[in-house]
Formats: sequence, structure tokens, C-alpha cells
Amino acid sequence: MKPEPKEIRCECGNTLTIERDSDWCLKCGSQIFYDQKARRAHKINNYYMYTVIILVMFFLAYVFVELIAIPAMNL
Repeated sequence: MKPEPKEIRCECGNTLTIERDSDWCLKCGSQIFYDQKARRAHKINNYYMYTVIILVMFFLAYVFVELIAIPAMNL
């Protein structure tokens, strides 16, 4: 369900009419949100993705050390 069109003012002073949860300012390029709920959801999604990426990197480092580095040092 699309939200009703709403005029939102960017931090740079540009006014945009958006009909989505978020859009990009044409003047400064920053992301503009329809309401605080959309801003909060975006922030939570970013934290989730950063956490997943960091965990994958640690897992790959662990696999490298356990399966490649330690056996290679024992030769």
C-alpha cells in the first residue's frame, strides 16, 4: 500500500513530494524519509546488515585459520 503524497523539506532546504517510504534529495543527494517509522526501519536494517557482514568475515577468518593456516604450519 502506497502512502499518500507528502511534501517534505530536506536539510538543505529543497522541498520534495514523495509517495514512498524514502527517496533521495535531487539537490544534495541525501536520503529523505516519509516519516520516523521509515527512518527507524532503515537504521535497524543497516545495523543488521553490518552485523551479518562482520559475522561472515569472522567466520571466514576462523575457517582460514582452522583449515588452512594451522595444518600448513604443522607440515
